[in-house]
Amino acid sequence: MLSKGRQGLIERLKARKSRPREGLVLVEGIRSSAGALAAGANINFVIRSPRLLDTEAGRVLASALEVGEAETHEVDDAELAELSDTEHPQGVLCVCSEPGFDLAQLRSQHPTTLLLLDGLQDPGNLGTLIRAAHAFGVDAVIVLDGSVDPWNPKAVRAAAGAIFHVHITRAPWAEARPWLEEERIEILAADPSGDDVCSFQPGVSWALAVGNEGAGLRADVAAASTRSIAIPMLGSAESLNAGVAGSILLHNLLTRGRVSS
Repeated sequence: MLSKGRQGLIERLKARKSRPREGLVLVEGIRSSAGALAAGANINFVIRSPRLLDTEAGRVLASALEVGEAETHEVDDAELAELSDTEHPQGVLCVCSEPGFDLAQLRSQHPTTLLLLDGLQDPGNLGTLIRAAHAFGVDAVIVLDGSVDPWNPKAVRAAAGAIFHVHITRAPWAEARPWLEEERIEILAADPSGDDVCSFQPGVSWALAVGNEGAGLRADVAAASTRSIAIPMLGSAESLNAGVAGSILLHNLLTRGRVSS
């Protein structure tokens, strides 16, 4: 059985207020754990149950984890289910160190394509956008104040392992705005009333700003943008959710950027 100390730590990692103080991230599931391992994440300890060996992907992950030096705790499926933050645990839970990355460190990476998330509240949308950012080759993601914690367990699961492969920085808008100006990075606002992204040619350095699911971008972020872009929709739907819309816009911007270069 897992110690009470470890059990208490896992519970704290599920809560927004206590998780940042720990500096640790709860990673659940085969794909997310495999992604963390592949990215070289610092895995503090692993909890696994027999269910991990039910699938080929699980057996491959189990073998890879055995090669590493992370402390491993064997529990039964019922105990893992009690610890899990998901309804259908896959037999593995990893506790990893949160990759610390601030704006000063980000500057040294010389990013030219960024995703700027403003006030997103749904961890599923945020995780989906981080996954898309990794898939389409975005250099970095800046999560502004007022957004859900990107290392929330649900956001980590939605990112499906991609979250450890992308430079993610949390910053207040008061610090992010001058940083973007100093780096000469143009802000492009995702806005349903904006210009058709399919006919827009992005510049060399840009940040796509995606706003709150209901309210959109805060006024200050919208005012700092140089262009508003939108997805043309032929159907009767009025809008797309933030995760879908941001992913489509990123794909268009990065595809057109590659063609122009």
